[in-house]
Amino acid sequence: MNSTSNKNSTLPVVKAVFEVTAVFIVVFLALWAFRSSPASGWQSHLLTLPYLEYTLIILLTFSILFLTKRNFGDYGLTFKKLKYHIDIAVTGLIVIIPLSAFKYGFLFPKFQMSYLHWDGALISSLLGILSIIFILYLIKNKPSYSILPPSSPGILFILLFFAFIIVLLTIPFTTRIAGFVFFLFFVGFGEELLFRGYIQSRLNLVFGRPFQLFGVHWGWGLIIASLLFGFMHYFNPYNPYHLWWVFWTFFSGLLFGLIREKTGSIVAPALIHGMPQALAVLFFGSN
Repeated sequence: MNSTSNKNSTLPVVKAVFEVTAVFIVVFLALWAFRSSPASGWQSHLLTLPYLEYTLIILLTFSILFLTKRNFGDYGLTFKKLKYHIDIAVTGLIVIIPLSAFKYGFLFPKFQMSYLHWDGALISSLLGILSIIFILYLIKNKPSYSILPPSSPGILFILLFFAFIIVLLTIPFTTRIAGFVFFLFFVGFGEELLFRGYIQSRLNLVFGRPFQLFGVHWGWGLIIASLLFGFMHYFNPYNPYHLWWVFWTFFSGLLFGLIREKTGSIVAPALIHGMPQALAVLFFGSN
């Protein structure tokens, strides 16, 4: 009796972990395949940044949710209470942007560090932990939403369509606007839809959210999604196989994941994720 009960309770967990791992592998095999295709060379020549790869991430993730008939609201694909999400994002950016400027504008150049090496990775991890503490403290009295009503996914695709039009119109004159659009919309929303939208939410269904930090409920889905987010940087097709990159981006994943748990949406994590690098490209021309 107990053996059967244990098997029945373990099966959904195994199934969910297998599912998200399989999706992770498929997405990155698709990215590596695209990287080896002629389209990648065309993109590098005309667009300079991998917009099409991130579009592929978004389309694959959306296709999984659509084909399995998942509720988009359960997976954070919602723009409901947009003012609230922007308020959370602004609060987070008030912390993130000064710390990022301090790291990349002072610490790394002065001490000749890189986030790909142990010293830069440790500094980045420490700043990531401080960001989690400061941001969660600042937003602890703001409302929390575990699940919000879904928005039409068409909103996201319309947003990305017009963002890409801006890229095509401006890139002959300057790459700064195109870079801003890329990091804010394609990187921010692309990676958050996959990791905090699909993977973390799918795992929350089987692991639950039994823990709390500053009133934010979270579970093992947060940890696993953050680990996979770290390994995304190890297996990326452009600058792969840097283990220290995995280490510190794990803490970034924790931050984005906790914001997703607080807000019930990927909007605030996507803005916090993409905005710092988008602003750096826009004002300093550096990516």
